[in-house]
Amino acid sequence: MPGLLAIAIAPAVALFLFFYLRDKYRKEPIGVMLVTFGLGAVALIPAAMTSLSLQRLTGWRSSTPSLLHAFLGAMIIVGLVEEGAKFLVVRFYAYHRPEFDEPYDGIMYSVMAALGFATVENVIYVFSNGAGTGVMRALLAMPSHAFNGVLMGYFLGKAKFARNDRAGNWLSALGFGLAVFAHGLYDFIVFSLDKRPLMVLSLLTMAVLFWVIFFKATRNLSEQSPYKHPRLAALHRSSTGEVAAEDQTVNHKETKIPG
Repeated sequence: MPGLLAIAIAPAVALFLFFYLRDKYRKEPIGVMLVTFGLGAVALIPAAMTSLSLQRLTGWRSSTPSLLHAFLGAMIIVGLVEEGAKFLVVRFYAYHRPEFDEPYDGIMYSVMAALGFATVENVIYVFSNGAGTGVMRALLAMPSHAFNGVLMGYFLGKAKFARNDRAGNWLSALGFGLAVFAHGLYDFIVFSLDKRPLMVLSLLTMAVLFWVIFFKATRNLSEQSPYKHPRLAALHRSSTGEVAAEDQTVNHKETKIPG
């Protein structure tokens, strides 16, 4: 039991450390990230209920011989529902918090929500099917969830600091749409390729693509941080009221009469 639990959780820990360490200039508070992770985990429940309800309503099954039905089900019943649950967590919890103060935070919080969701899912699969499933999911399914989080978060990070609300809304919708498509495509491959070696080859190719984009997207947004340069950071902090608060603290200390 402890071994299976470790296998199920280890990929999330490794992926978290990767994205956390890629945040070069201003680390996110652990507490806020843990809440985002927890909300992502809880989001699995309504997502699973919604997916099951849609399956009963439409009669869809992942084993359908129709490629069109497999594709539509992967996109709507799986991709849209699951990514929608994660998107709501980030958009309505993390997005408006003061800690979301640089573009990279879009990736960090979206990945945390995705890892929370995926970790619970992973525990269920590993305890149901054994360690072999855990190893395979560590290589493919967990990075896939993180990849969807990167796609969504990259554009949410851009949206947060867009020139106006309209541009921000379009960027948010684009990130969400890309995450849904990527998730649906991954599951479509799993549902549709009967020859297991071909399926594994296809998914491994996607896994390599995941890591290429992980490095490129995280580097791109990290370098856009206002905290990269001290002067830009001071201006950014001033606009959020942090400098004024610090100045008041300093003045208070300077004028305090020794007792």
